[in-house]
Amino acid sequence: ESLERAATPEETRDIQALLGEAMDVGAFGFSSTILNQHLGFQGRPLACRNASRDELKAYANVLKVRGKGAIEIALTRQIGVLEEEQCELLDFLLDHSGRPVTFIALFDRDDISEAVRDTLRRAAPMIKKGARPQTSPLPLTREINMRSPFSFAAFPSWKRLFENTSKQAQIAVYKDRAFRDQFREELKNPLTFGNWERITLHEAQSDSLKSLEGLTVAEMARAQGKDAVDTFLDTAIADDLSCEFTMASFNTRVDRVAELLNDPSILIGLGDGGAHVDMLCDCGYPTYLLGTWVRERGVLSIEQAVRRLTSDPADFFGISDRGRLHPGLAADIVIFDPETVGSGNRGERRYDLPGGGKRMVMPSQGVQYTLVNGDVVYADGQIVGSGSGRILRA
Repeated sequence: ESLERAATPEETRDIQALLGEAMDVGAFGFSSTILNQHLGFQGRPLACRNASRDELKAYANVLKVRGKGAIEIALTRQIGVLEEEQCELLDFLLDHSGRPVTFIALFDRDDISEAVRDTLRRAAPMIKKGARPQTSPLPLTREINMRSPFSFAAFPSWKRLFENTSKQAQIAVYKDRAFRDQFREELKNPLTFGNWERITLHEAQSDSLKSLEGLTVAEMARAQGKDAVDTFLDTAIADDLSCEFTMASFNTRVDRVAELLNDPSILIGLGDGGAHVDMLCDCGYPTYLLGTWVRERGVLSIEQAVRRLTSDPADFFGISDRGRLHPGLAADIVIFDPETVGSGNRGERRYDLPGGGKRMVMPSQGVQYTLVNGDVVYADGQIVGSGSGRILRA
């Protein structure tokens, strides 16, 4: 039941004490989210989504009294759009922590063309106080697995899919007319997407559906003379929920993304740290930035890009002795060929998890060596040595 409510005063004090202990041995701060799609067991919200202002004030104060650390929060319920309530929360965290706060995610949207610029204007007072939004140099493309449909978790109608995750129960929901009607209604005010031209049938297992691979849901709907929601769900059911769709969502316009990458108030990041590995992999953003945005498009100089990937985030998180080469500092070095460095704009499938489970990876090219504390740990595409890294503490 604790997942459905805010912490009690006693629980808040316990968590506050644990956070203090963590900070005292080197933690960088804390992170949180208010996003509807961030669900846990049985489709219940992650506990931090229900945190009260009193809770957040208590945790922020841990950073304030120590004079160090940072906060990261998934803040924009509607991608790229910062609403008044979220501005107030951002300001609240800044005031009560006295520390930098980074919020995610700032993606350009072609369906709301001025969303990012409006968000930056609204966030300007908080940016002056130490807030920094995050963006990615990658277009956001994700895999949609109809058995784990987290891409749609922000829509209330989809909650049923996470309460009973048996295939039979999910198929029953997908067939249900009331579910489809509610989903259609929710799409009139889309939080995460509303354009069926951007969802493509990537791979189907049934031979009868192979001819549809590569078509968007909108194209299939037009060809079949059906509603897009019905087309999407009927296709999934026809393939026994085994088909996979891809969704090209945001950061697709080169000129607008170039603005974001050149804005010094914005952090470049969103590698996603290995989360939901069956849907997307964005960890290749550093090599994609160097290959696509530096070499191919000339949007950033190589010096600017390297700084944006190294000393810029290091300084934000208070570790200014990292992210730069200087006598006496740790020799953490990546050696790459500027003529070949790069990576694709979306992950590749691998089926090497236990039980043949799928994960997405994003291989890089042109990285010749990686050194940690002066020792080579990666050379010509292979991990070498035993590793010489140590826990990085704030």
